[in-house]
Amino acid sequence: MVKIIESQNRFGTMNERSVRLSNITEEDKELLCFMHHMELKDLKTYDLTKDKKLIFRVHRKNLGQYFGFDGNHMFMADQKKHDGSFFEVTSNYVKAHPYGWTDIPEDILIVTSETPNVVIGHPVADCPVVMMCDKKQKVSAIGHCSGEFIDQQLPYMIAEVLQKEYGSNAKDIFAYVSASAGPNWFYDSYPKWAKDSSIWKNCITYDHENKQFHINIKPAVLMQIIHSGVLPKNIQFNMDDTITHPAYYSNHASSKKGGNQPEKNGRHFAGLYYDEEDSAKVKILKPRKR
Repeated sequence: MVKIIESQNRFGTMNERSVRLSNITEEDKELLCFMHHMELKDLKTYDLTKDKKLIFRVHRKNLGQYFGFDGNHMFMADQKKHDGSFFEVTSNYVKAHPYGWTDIPEDILIVTSETPNVVIGHPVADCPVVMMCDKKQKVSAIGHCSGEFIDQQLPYMIAEVLQKEYGSNAKDIFAYVSASAGPNWFYDSYPKWAKDSSIWKNCITYDHENKQFHINIKPAVLMQIIHSGVLPKNIQFNMDDTITHPAYYSNHASSKKGGNQPEKNGRHFAGLYYDEEDSAKVKILKPRKR
């Protein structure tokens, strides 16, 4: 069975660089006080730099325990190539990198049912992660789709990799798009990454009153997934707006122009893995409300 997961902000921020005093969890605070013989009031002026890696590992560990996998077996792509390149995380690769989170330059990550309980995904704030699962071939592909990558048609290329490299039939592919920014995401000027007007027609609109460009990325992603041949009935979006929903981090909401909300600064994780059950089902999991 493929299990699609979204961490939301329950387990703390999901990459090392975004760990800050403003977004650490209560468990993080207790750990830091215990390790460094401090009181909670001392954290206000504490330099977290040397503890960020440890805190991030705790977040991964707790996320894995909650959803039923080893938090060390999480992998992401650095997406340095910008050409639709892909990388399959095999059992041999996992053995060679037992703590996960390695430097993978490709744009798209692949995992199959032959590598159960190995998670592929991305730490994101306002960008969606597009995930595609071939139920018949039991292979899945994902990609973090920023505005720049959407402009370069990465959602389409994710489906293309499955079809060309793994023999997938488009009708057998289930597509899931994680939570992302809603139409309140705006720029003060037209975004430089939006170069293909055919993609952004009706998805970037100008607010004359506030002199802002509003970006609605969900329709742009949907158009590319449908164009790849995936059946509309097999496409599902998480419609949560990361800017306004309290369960998610958001670059926009944490910025000055988006409200300057320090608690929204961070990264949630969106990804998937195969469990050991031999089934073609796809299950979508989110943390229960606290």
